[in-house]
Amino acid sequence: MGIGIILASHGDFASGIKNTGDMIMGRQDKVAVCLLMPDDNPEQLKDSLEAAIASFEKEDELLFLVDLWGGTPFNQANQLIQQSDRNIEIASGLNVPMLLQAYSERFNPDRGVTEIVASILSEGKEGIRSNTEQPQHVNKVEPSQVTEMVTNKKMAQLGIQHVRLDERLIHGQVATLWLGKLGATRVMIVDDNVVNDSITKASLKTAVPGGIKLSILKTETASKRLKQGIYQNQKVMIIAKEIETIFALIDSGVPIERFNLGNASSKEGTIQIKRSLFLTEAAIAKLNDLEKQGVFVTAQMVPMEEEKSFSQIYGR
Repeated sequence: MGIGIILASHGDFASGIKNTGDMIMGRQDKVAVCLLMPDDNPEQLKDSLEAAIASFEKEDELLFLVDLWGGTPFNQANQLIQQSDRNIEIASGLNVPMLLQAYSERFNPDRGVTEIVASILSEGKEGIRSNTEQPQHVNKVEPSQVTEMVTNKKMAQLGIQHVRLDERLIHGQVATLWLGKLGATRVMIVDDNVVNDSITKASLKTAVPGGIKLSILKTETASKRLKQGIYQNQKVMIIAKEIETIFALIDSGVPIERFNLGNASSKEGTIQIKRSLFLTEAAIAKLNDLEKQGVFVTAQMVPMEEEKSFSQIYGR
């Protein structure tokens, strides 16, 4: 038994938000989209919703995520719920944080659709913010939801919880999924150029979730502070925009025993490793050498993705 999700909206909204979810978390199974277009009538939408319901297994629980309470997608879905003996819930006001939370919650087999609705409504509200007034809440994850993230001993002694290559730095995957899963208390951006980029720094300060500290450091400074033990007893997620930065930290003596390859876009001279991850031949060779030295290198877009070593992902 699983949980099927049906996105329903006026116009193309549901289709667009599904595409956004796919970009952030990868393509998801058991997700259907039903659209009410300008020339459609309610019966056509009802037929589409019925077909979507029928596409799932009979024992699946179902979750309708609709754009507007009281709108036609809501009304048609609600009518079908009243007529069905399946376990179906409906939530309106669909936004990206709600959808990502719904996807994330489904990975926990102990979470039923009713529990998921309560969680996504809270997440949807917290995702509505402005740049002038941000809520001071701590990015939370209930203990029952946490899959223990492996941190090697030497890293943990210095407060390093996770090291990630991600040229997009703090974005949806990081802010919504990784920081909560890790229970991070600090994000450390390590990049020699970002340090001097006032616009990017201001954007990062806005993007980091409330209750989590932010450091933006040059490679040399980050190495020095980490080795001095300044962040002991913290849970630091290190994010590097360039893979060479991670290599430099390791070469400088920071005991990074494992790190994660997130996002690195296609550039001249790079090879595609997996979706959203492109590396040069030189970087690939260095990664292979690090694996031989005992460093565990993985490539997870999101924390729920299966953890595999780099050589498993890109073996030649």
